[in-house]
Amino acid sequence: MKSKYRVNNRSFNKILKLTIILLLVTSSIFTLFNLFFINYTTASDNNTEWQVTLNITESNGTKDTVVFGEKNDASNGKDQYDMPKPPAPQIPYIRAWFNTDLEEPYNTLWGDYRVLSEDYKAWNLTVIWVSDNSSTTNITISWEVSEVLASGYNSVNLYTPDILDMKVNSNYQFSSSNTEPHNFQIILQNKASNETSDTNNISSTLLLGFIIVIIIIIIIAVYLKKRK
Repeated sequence: MKSKYRVNNRSFNKILKLTIILLLVTSSIFTLFNLFFINYTTASDNNTEWQVTLNITESNGTKDTVVFGEKNDASNGKDQYDMPKPPAPQIPYIRAWFNTDLEEPYNTLWGDYRVLSEDYKAWNLTVIWVSDNSSTTNITISWEVSEVLASGYNSVNLYTPDILDMKVNSNYQFSSSNTEPHNFQIILQNKASNETSDTNNISSTLLLGFIIVIIIIIIIAVYLKKRK
């Protein structure tokens, strides 16, 4: 009888030790996974220089371009990449520029580059058409979707004021009167932090469930030992 009890006791101890080891190993795996995922996400967010060219055309044949993007050594203020918009050409013309809070002539930019690795960016765009013989025209703002995708941002929208997804659509058209300014906003956002949080929540839930299962196994094992 005592021999049987010793065998059962040894078996119980082995099961208990194995359960504790399994719990520690699983906890370590979940911790390492979370650390790897966070570091990988942070390292892969917006670490490549990029730029998008906006082509602005109108039905009478005039056209213009502006460029926005990010560079490693750029800043969100004035830097060597900021290119002031030249003076307006002879009528008729269409003219586009980015509005900034910088001093003249950097308050209206043809090219505006910002610093890399941030979760939010906004560019304020103005488009105006000037003519001496037409009252209205149709204006098209177009871009390469591949250039937009190269930004690495989760969301790239043109506010018109309707929201246009620039990662899906390649142009936006609107009607304009002579000398009527049109103001737009281009907003880029990263939702990686939210996705990371969601992944961490899932991992934590799975880990908690596993711990509960282990605790139940231990309780059952203790109960069975007491019955013997």
